[in-house]
Amino acid sequence: MPAVEPVIVSALLAALLAGAGAAWWFGRRRADAAWSFVPEAADADHAAAPAMDPALLPRMRQRFLRAALGIEDDAAELPDAAGHRQIGDTVMAVLERADLSQRYIPRRPHLLPQLIQSVNDSTASARSIGRIIGSDPLLTVNLLRIANSALYRFQQQEVRSIERAVTVVGNEGIRQIISAALVQPVMNPPDGDGGRFSQRVWDYTLRMSLAAADHARSVEREDGFSAQLAGLLRGLAMVMVLRATADAYSHRQTLAPSPALLLSLLERCTPLLAARIARAWQLSADVAAALEAGGQGAPSTPLARSLEVGELAAALSMLCRDGLLEEAQALDTLSACVPGHVGGWLWKRVSPDAPGEG
Repeated sequence: MPAVEPVIVSALLAALLAGAGAAWWFGRRRADAAWSFVPEAADADHAAAPAMDPALLPRMRQRFLRAALGIEDDAAELPDAAGHRQIGDTVMAVLERADLSQRYIPRRPHLLPQLIQSVNDSTASARSIGRIIGSDPLLTVNLLRIANSALYRFQQQEVRSIERAVTVVGNEGIRQIISAALVQPVMNPPDGDGGRFSQRVWDYTLRMSLAAADHARSVEREDGFSAQLAGLLRGLAMVMVLRATADAYSHRQTLAPSPALLLSLLERCTPLLAARIARAWQLSADVAAALEAGGQGAPSTPLARSLEVGELAAALSMLCRDGLLEEAQALDTLSACVPGHVGGWLWKRVSPDAPGEG
């Protein structure tokens, strides 16, 4: 893991960056108008929104992670189990430190507050937003790359300027692409194949943020942008847990990295670490609270419910994609947790055969 970890982390963070652009693209490609999300649930449907079985999301999440890590159901006890337990204790201690380093809690991009303020201003022009983005060369390159990529491009002509990109994407699209800026401080250009796990976590995070945003807007009548940020930060926290685990193993090179230990650490550390990142970046208390809940029990806020539904949709979608679950069963499971028509619409957003996936 020590040799592979920088590649996995850099490829995954780059994918997360592109993932925010995908959130905009998937919404637009399926739209009948310029923007079309899941149709809002009627008040009666909203009031009758069913409660999710508290054990459902943890079970589906673990099935996805076990498949992504290649863990067999009857995995044997590892040799030197005590050594791996020490690695786990080390990772837990590092991630629980009050003075956690920027290696595990990246610094918030300094342009983020300006970007959010401008995008939330309905009178802000493409030129004014473009001027802010253009002051950061890396952000400029990333936005143009997303706008012109084969996956997200929806017009023949290449987008060559920030102003044009903002015009093409629109304010709502920029709101979603801003999410990508949150992981920018820890992004490094990918220098190789990040491996199967990084690819699976990217796909999972993308679907989670998409579905959470749509659920927040259509069912909870909450800000979809906050829900999308929560989904992306949860994925980012998973990357940081992976990084901390790889760092710990790098000091014990006689031990082969244990996927089973990483699975345990992902489940135990991700919610709290994601919430810490949200607080360090001065995001809203609702975002931090939703992340801290982490699908471990009955969600107490609308945003937490949207994140829970988004993650369930992501897990079900990935299990279907891997051939581990029938689509009809997945759709039934998702539909049982949301009002009326919402399950079908959410499934269209995250389904494995969605057009444009790579």
